[in-house]
Amino acid sequence: MSKDTTDPPEPPEDTDMRDDSTTDHPEANLVHFNPWRDFNDAAPQIDPFGDEPDPAQIASFMEVVFGYCDGLIPVRSFIDKGQGIDGRPHNIWIAADETAPQKMATFANWAAREGAAVYVIPGTVTETGRAKATDVAQMQAVVVDIDSGDIAAKRAHLERHLGPPTMVVESGGVTPEGRHKAHVWWKLTEPIEGEDIARLCRLRGDIAAKVGGDMHFRSAHQPIRVAGSVYYKNGLKTLVRIVELNAGLERDLDEFAEAVADMPPAPGVTLTPDFATPDKPAIDDVLVTPVREGGIDDWSRFEGASAAIGYFIRLVHEGRLSKSEGWEAICGYNAAMLRPQWPVERLKRESERLWARHVERHGPPLIRLDSAAPVPDELPSFTLGQLLDDKSPMPADLIGPRVLTPGGLLVLGGAPKVGKSDL
Repeated sequence: MSKDTTDPPEPPEDTDMRDDSTTDHPEANLVHFNPWRDFNDAAPQIDPFGDEPDPAQIASFMEVVFGYCDGLIPVRSFIDKGQGIDGRPHNIWIAADETAPQKMATFANWAAREGAAVYVIPGTVTETGRAKATDVAQMQAVVVDIDSGDIAAKRAHLERHLGPPTMVVESGGVTPEGRHKAHVWWKLTEPIEGEDIARLCRLRGDIAAKVGGDMHFRSAHQPIRVAGSVYYKNGLKTLVRIVELNAGLERDLDEFAEAVADMPPAPGVTLTPDFATPDKPAIDDVLVTPVREGGIDDWSRFEGASAAIGYFIRLVHEGRLSKSEGWEAICGYNAAMLRPQWPVERLKRESERLWARHVERHGPPLIRLDSAAPVPDELPSFTLGQLLDDKSPMPADLIGPRVLTPGGLLVLGGAPKVGKSDL
């Protein structure tokens, strides 16, 4: 390892890979990786009570996530929580070439001896020491981290609407219900770069929102555990293992994006609760805050559009807006706040879906008509004599039990001088 003794500050979250300090002090957080000098200087110690890194699974993971990419892979290891030990994080950058699986396996073996987890940013950068979202130059796979709820049902929902995944990884974590958390991967037919990276990150955020996954993957630099490495957290040691692998299954980005747009939320997943929790912005903020693609704002375009559409749908359902006024407001939000804005077809499809769900949950709406029967310019008027001489029967719709009962007694009450005597 490097001889540098200056330790970088610990990140606030154990899954964030930040290199803000490396820009100003590149040597403070940079580990020069030489697998033969730095990590092969001791024989591996086999733990009979725990799993060891699996080079074959590491190689499969690297092929799905980096097989088509060029550049450098940002890798990080640090001590998982709950072990009662501390240690500095280590950042390395390895070339995305045929030697990458072997180097990653060597690094994972070293990390396992240290009780450290191994993460990568699922994309490549062009320079050592770079690991920000804007530094990611190429990506080739879409991933969603399912870390809560009915994991199996959410995986089935994804496969039904998006097609079989290329790879499914059990990350090692377990939900309070005892279900294994999962990373679901779809490999693309080619690496993407430039503006398509922001598009891919938007897809990751949209998928996560629709199945209740981890929304942090809206950011290109969000790191993820390496399959085949070892998970250490809260006293648990287990292998981050591949449970499904379809190595030859690849997806075209455009076709996959259409499938994501058409996919409804998974059963039991709502797109709006996050905006009602204390740590999320209120709907008043959503309606006046522009949101850009790529997950670089506080919420994604998908989350913003869903919250705004839901808000205006409630107003229409309660009769406070007509349908045309509600649609006009939705289109106005789309044009003013989504950058770039959604196509009208997608906006209409999402509005119709949310409207149907709202009616199903809350019953028939109080619809305001856009064009009710016209009000006459002049209302008919009658003299008192005409009314006294009128012997026509009382209209049937004015007679009702305990309101106007023929032969009964009606009592009128009111403030003084309001005209009770005229009746």
